[in-house]
Amino acid sequence: MKRVKYSIERESTDEQVEAGRFNPCLKLTFRDKTGIHTHKIGAGHSDEIDVYREGQETFVLTRNSGLGYVGLEIFNGPAPVGEMFIQNDLGIEEIVGNINFAPYTVIKRMAQYIY
Repeated sequence: MKRVKYSIERESTDEQVEAGRFNPCLKLTFRDKTGIHTHKIGAGHSDEIDVYREGQETFVLTRNSGLGYVGLEIFNGPAPVGEMFIQNDLGIEEIVGNINFAPYTVIKRMAQYIY
């Protein structure tokens, strides 16, 4: 699993209004062998974001230890594969072990529940 270079931007006000959101979501852009892809992700503006790739899949890990949640979204180029969100200490401890483990460890442990 290797780290991926990416960029983040907020969605436009028009996109936000069209989607019916009160807060703008984040748009993550990355490049893989099939091209450049942009996905709207379920991350907050103060979340720690890590992006890794293994094979054809790109893993987007979002963590916020202050608010006690962790999320994982998996993409295969332009297509979403699946996602998972855990918000309580018991769920995080049971599935991940510790929210502060290395990103690739958290990704590996969460991904097995998505497939």
